[in-house]
Amino acid sequence: MKSSHTPTQPTTTASKSAFRNPFMGFYSLWLRDFGCLSFLMVALLGCVLTILTMLTNPEKVDVINLALGMTILSISTSVAWQFIKLSASECFGLIPHYRQQVITQATSVWIITLLLCCVAFKLNDQASIVSLMLFTSIGMGFIYACLIKPQRFNFSMLVFLVLPITPEVVQYIPEVIADVIVLIPVLLGVLIDRKLKRFCWNEDARAIYLNGQETGWMVGPIMGQHPWFIKLSRYLHPASFFIGPMLGMVLIASFIISVVGVLFAAYINVDVPILMVLSQLMIMVCALIHWTRVQRWRAAETLYMLPSFSGKTGLVEAFFKSQLRLIGIVIVIMSLIILLSAQFNSQITLMVGLHIVASTTWASGLALAFGAMSRSTLNICWSMLVVFSSAIWVSTSLVSLREQGMISVGYYWGDLGLLLLMGLLLVISKDKLWKNCVASL
Repeated sequence: MKSSHTPTQPTTTASKSAFRNPFMGFYSLWLRDFGCLSFLMVALLGCVLTILTMLTNPEKVDVINLALGMTILSISTSVAWQFIKLSASECFGLIPHYRQQVITQATSVWIITLLLCCVAFKLNDQASIVSLMLFTSIGMGFIYACLIKPQRFNFSMLVFLVLPITPEVVQYIPEVIADVIVLIPVLLGVLIDRKLKRFCWNEDARAIYLNGQETGWMVGPIMGQHPWFIKLSRYLHPASFFIGPMLGMVLIASFIISVVGVLFAAYINVDVPILMVLSQLMIMVCALIHWTRVQRWRAAETLYMLPSFSGKTGLVEAFFKSQLRLIGIVIVIMSLIILLSAQFNSQITLMVGLHIVASTTWASGLALAFGAMSRSTLNICWSMLVVFSSAIWVSTSLVSLREQGMISVGYYWGDLGLLLLMGLLLVISKDKLWKNCVASL
């Protein structure tokens, strides 16, 4: 009797374990990983800009193409980062289903993004499928390049620099090539699949991953070590303690790229929403201050032990003042780019510039205030609603400017009220930061 029942026991266990949810751990793998999350947020910004443009000004095909391209390239970079992180793990072959789980989730994220972009192109009759396939080919080519040599991930910034150039390149692609360009992503998909089947641990990938973790990586740890970025991060200490040199890198790089974008758009006479993209990026940077604080909460003890503060009260006071300095830098960056844009766009008057600066200021301040009140990554996810609210606020006001030639007075009163609310919440959040003790959230 015992021998007849013994063989059936393993079979029952195996049949139950055969049904495994491939999306288990998705939140930890993708949303709690700061490197991956930074690119997912850029992709989310691209989606928001696409939806807003299609609802308010669908005839601006160039803007839709750029927003969708930003989404595709950002998702591609986050997928490449996941593969690098997987290849950097020495024990991924020992953990059951871990390797296949990451590959399945990455493939699903990529396919869903591509399908959504295809739907957006179909809803816009003036859009060309060639642009979508070109952005897809660039994104998949970058993933394949990183699988071959992980060090190439340090040049991810160059991938985003092709955004303003790609729509111009599409115009010069012959029809013969345009008809078969859809085959390029298919070929790259086959090459990526073959590479993943021979996937193994990579020492170079481990170096890239660890270097990124130590330097507060976003688009390349090598760039993050530039003296300019480090000096700016020191000026913003201790708010920059958890995010690292990446904070200074993003602020300076955003300013330089915006200047180049404004001049390039004026040269080729293309209307690109640089001010809106820059505004949302500044708000996201402020939100990431406390996102990284919550992610690296154990590092708060190290910060507290530094000989720079007089106890917890001194630490909280210094953190609050560094947040104010960050808001000041955001105001300076936005003001300079608006002044430059006004030289090429007669609609950007003094009052319009004040509205955009004020909108960015109160949204950045609210992101910092809500972040300081947060005790978990889920709370900070809710604080990201500030980004969407600001995007809707600015986009609707700019639509009013384009259609009526002026911005309604209600937006200026709204900015004033939200600035007062921002100041109040910043003061309240100061006492909420590390309320119990520094060693815990």
